Amino acid sequence: MSIISREARKYEDSSFFHVIVQGINKEYIFKEEIFKNKYLEHINKFSKELNINIIAYCIMDNHAHILIMSKDIVNLSKFMQKTNSMYAKYYNYLKERVGYVFKDRFLSEPIDNKRYFIKCIKYIHLNPVKAKIVTNIRDYKYSSYNYYLKKENIEKNKLLKELLTNEDYKELCDCRECNKKFLDIEQERNIEENIKYGIQEYIKIKKYKIYQIFISRKILKELIRYLKIEHKIKYTETQKFFEIKRGTMEGLKTYK
Repeated sequence: MSIISREARKYEDSSFFHVIVQGINKEYIFKEEIFKNKYLEHINKFSKELNINIIAYCIMDNHAHILIMSKDIVNLSKFMQKTNSMYAKYYNYLKERVGYVFKDRFLSEPIDNKRYFIKCIKYIHLNPVKAKIVTNIRDYKYSSYNYYLKKENIEKNKLLKELLTNEDYKELCDCRECNKKFLDIEQERNIEENIKYGIQEYIKIKKYKIYQIFISRKILKELIRYLKIEHKIKYTETQKFFEIKRGTMEGLKTYK
């Protein structure tokens, strides 16, 4: 089932991603309100700059969930890179520290049908209740739940108005626990999924065809380096995924 309802066909070429960022070593990088506000400020700024639609969000103390709509996976990566790098500079400055602020780049999962789309929004909004920070979902300031609660906001939001039916809206306002499982901070994409995601991202950025990876030694080497630098994929993991012989892999690591 397509995520796009009949009322929103013009968005059918878009992609929806549930994104999670987490503090390095599970540090509470958003604990104070000033930091939550600053991260939201960066989200708003760079989403507008890169034509990214923020469907839902929740900023917790040591991680954040964002549901994003983007027509271009490259823009998604740029958005997260800019948002996180600018926030990291701000955080390090105020905390008088140096080094990484976020664990890895970010985790993401595609949301590819309407049912999971609705459930994902609800799951994101329920995070503070699940973490026992609040008992009433309305009491948490740093999520988009209260925005959804005002029907006039949905009526004014052209995208949400076209994506959501009245039944969808009723479900989103329901405070009961979501029984669907989504990517969480305690989970990791397995290595194979991470490599596949990195390959998809790389060929989109470079505008390559997938078959070119297998016929061009230069492109394969570039991809291996990209996976290592951008996705923290070890050479041994890439070697196993592509079934590359050890000697050949050593050559690719040094090939110019």
